[in-house]
Order: sequence, then structure tokens, then C-alpha cells
Amino acid sequence: MSATHADAYLFWTDAGGDLQRVELPNRPVTIGAGAPCGLVLEREGVGPVHAAVERRREGCGVRRLSRVRPLRVNGVDRDCGPLASGDVIELGTEEIRYVDAPEVAPTMLRLEMSRGDDEIHVDLPVAGSVTVIGRMEGDILVDDDSVSSRHVEIENFGEGLCWVRDLGSTNGSKLNDEPLVGSRQPLADGDVISLGRVRVEVSFVGETPKGLSGVVQRTVIFVPDTGAA
Repeated sequence: MSATHADAYLFWTDAGGDLQRVELPNRPVTIGAGAPCGLVLEREGVGPVHAAVERRREGCGVRRLSRVRPLRVNGVDRDCGPLASGDVIELGTEEIRYVDAPEVAPTMLRLEMSRGDDEIHVDLPVAGSVTVIGRMEGDILVDDDSVSSRHVEIENFGEGLCWVRDLGSTNGSKLNDEPLVGSRQPLADGDVISLGRVRVEVSFVGETPKGLSGVVQRTVIFVPDTGAA
């Protein structure tokens, strides 16, 4: 679950308006409208092989590969150079945000889990983490037979960059009383996820405590049977 200081991501909005992301591998990621590119973006002004984002010894950087199409970072023309977390890479009409995972989530994601009158919270302080909630498998185990073995998955990249998706659970999931179906859905402060009889309220609760760089990989949550519907 833990992110390391080497974790870095690119975020962009696809043609359907959904926010997408890719984790940067150790090899360069080419970006362009052509099929050979690692990240294909068929947008106005994007060249066939437009630019590349790559890891370097001192961090990540970007370089222009197109001879005729400009590359801009935060509105400034660039041929190459380092990237800082939050920088916006501009290729034609496309904007791609570079994010360094340790800087994404200065706040903890808190899950207030309850059934009936019983409540317990779990804090997810690590940016770039993927947390599975289920009855028998995952990072947070819920002792309730209305919860599937692997029920939902939460991606935590900080406030505004957090998602949830159902993993094909038997009883289904809801987000703010609406069925959670299809692709992952964004999570915001105050959202409520329903897993069978279990209610999970999401909140962002302040800075991660100093020195806390990870969470227990398998946190077992027992929700006593109160007979609640």
C-alpha cells in the first residue's frame, strides 16, 4: 500500500471528462497522438510523438520530441527541464499535471466505518495507496456477512484525487445512496459509501503525523452484530 519517494504520476482529463492517471515507470513515457506512444492523447495540437516524461537521478523531467509543435510547462515554452510536483505540461490543448506522490496527500483520508451504533475509524495517510475493503481479503477486513470477500477499492492520492470502485461485490455498493457501478468514481470530503449494512463516511482530517509513512497492511475491523438493517 505504501508509496515511496520514487512514486510519481501524470493526471489528465480524457475526452469523456473523466480524470485519468498513470504511474511513471522507470523508463521514459512518450506522449503524443500516435499509436506507438506510451500515453496516447488525440487532442488538437498534439503531435504524433510530442514529448517524453522521464525519471532522472535528481527527479523527473520532461523534454520536447516534436520539431514543430511547442511544449509548455506552466505556460512557459520549454525544450526540456525538470518537473516539480504540481507542474502542468501543455501539449496543444491538452494539459497534463505532474504529481510527486509524497507531496500529494498532506492530509489523511479518514474512513468512519459504522453499522448501527457501532463506529470505528481508519486513517489512510499515505499518498498513492490503493486500499481494498472486504470481508475475507484486502487491507481492511470487515466482519459482516453483507460485505463481500473483496468489496471495494479506494485509491488515495489526496483531496481531489481520490476514487472508489466496486470490485464486483454480491450485494453491491452505493456512493451517497446512488449505486456504484462501472468505472471508479471520485470521492470528496463527506461522501458516504455503503457496503451492505456497513456505512463508510470519507473525510480529510489534517496533516499526516510526523514520522508516519505507512499504515498496517491488514487492519481488521470487527463490526459487532447489533441487528441493524
